[in-house]
Amino acid sequence: QIMWSGVAELLHSVLTLQQHIESLLRLNAASFEARRLRYRPVQLKKLLADAIQGRELQIQARRLVIRPKAPAVTRALDGDKLLVVLDNLLSNAIDFSPEYGQIRLEASVDGPYLRLLCADDGDGVAEVDAERIFEPFVQGQRQPPNPRQGSGVGLSIVRELVLAMGGSVRLLPQERGAKGAAFEIVLPVGDACLREAA
Repeated sequence: QIMWSGVAELLHSVLTLQQHIESLLRLNAASFEARRLRYRPVQLKKLLADAIQGRELQIQARRLVIRPKAPAVTRALDGDKLLVVLDNLLSNAIDFSPEYGQIRLEASVDGPYLRLLCADDGDGVAEVDAERIFEPFVQGQRQPPNPRQGSGVGLSIVRELVLAMGGSVRLLPQERGAKGAAFEIVLPVGDACLREAA
């Protein structure tokens, strides 16, 4: 009995270590990719639809409702990197949403800027975690309803890629009485990007 308990603990430690190594590799790959920007015309509605399609199985399994909203416009962006960004935000929102919950995934153009919003109606981010939520391997105090596979690098990857594209990402302050976490990304889509895409 004791021997099997020791084997189980060892196996758990090995799996945890493997997860950390894989997460470090993902973070390192994101850092490398961040240096190689490829601007192309991107349809905002299709960008959101592609991100949602990539998580369709998890969305259905949790019986979630995703509410995408985007104007029917095309902008010069690095669509591949933005898909990685949205996938990480969506994955996070899915993990922390209650069953039958709703997730808002929105894109809007504000002059020379693109704004992206991903908001869920889970328990939100604890105030003590808000400042360090984008640091690698940070697991917040509030845990998701179900066990998750991630080890806390998703938001670090988001920040790495968004900064590389000249943008910013932040956790929006939680309004009094409101539920969930809302992340906002602001990216420039000015003339410089359009020239590179040409």
